[in-house]
Amino acid sequence: MKSAVKIMVSERSAEMLDKFDYDIVSIAWLNETSAKRSPRDILNHYKVLVMLEGRATVFIDRRQYYIKAGDCVLFAPGSLYHAEIDDEGGCQFAAINFNLSSPLQDKDFKNIIGINDIAVYQQLVNDNVVQSVYNIFENGFAGSRGYYFQLILLLKRLVGTIFYLGTPVTSRSVTQKAHSSEEATVLRCHRYIISNPSESVTVETLCRLCNVSQSYLYKCCSNVLGISTKQFITNTKLDMAAKQLLQTDKTVAQVAAENGYSNGYQFSNVFKKKYGIAPTQYRIRNR
Repeated sequence: MKSAVKIMVSERSAEMLDKFDYDIVSIAWLNETSAKRSPRDILNHYKVLVMLEGRATVFIDRRQYYIKAGDCVLFAPGSLYHAEIDDEGGCQFAAINFNLSSPLQDKDFKNIIGINDIAVYQQLVNDNVVQSVYNIFENGFAGSRGYYFQLILLLKRLVGTIFYLGTPVTSRSVTQKAHSSEEATVLRCHRYIISNPSESVTVETLCRLCNVSQSYLYKCCSNVLGISTKQFITNTKLDMAAKQLLQTDKTVAQVAAENGYSNGYQFSNVFKKKYGIAPTQYRIRNR
């Protein structure tokens, strides 16, 4: 190529993507050595997953998606899913769990990317991206200098690749299973909790909402998520509070009150049990 200089002008699509700011909640690295089924989980954040080795099947709302090495999967908040590792040789994948810095950006992000609950993009990840994932995740887990900045750049690269090159694959239908009504009950409860953040939601509240007994609701949460109803409520509320700690400058007491806790002391104790650190430390460490 001959020597040349070109004045660059921002394009519309770049401006659309550049307006999104991200808060990384956590990163995950899974290296399974044999076939395995994961418990169902309801996401309270976005998740982008890069499949590095092996094969797996993701089940969501009576749909199934087959994923293999080189594929990329994007999950939206509120997705109830579980996965089965198909390959007897195991599998390896990396995931970034994240939120948008402003909840007002959620609708635009979903519209621009074109996602409702889950989207699977086949063979979207090349060798260069894979090597970046290995290097950046190694730095992330080691806490090396600049690791968070590198993770943000990797996340933006993955989202940009999805936007420009990704075409979601079509799912396959799954015969409706007996637990589908239990999943619907859990999802209804989840939507209620996140729609009424300041309410002190109890087991009795959710039983009245769904017109079911406490024992049946416990069965639903246990069968679908593997946890009790009380733990389901606590986990959902804490995830909402953690997001608010990163997205706002509100005091811990304000965050506690806006998520249904009677006082900051009670909230801090419950928060520390799940995250291992106090709310203030969580905010400082993850901002």
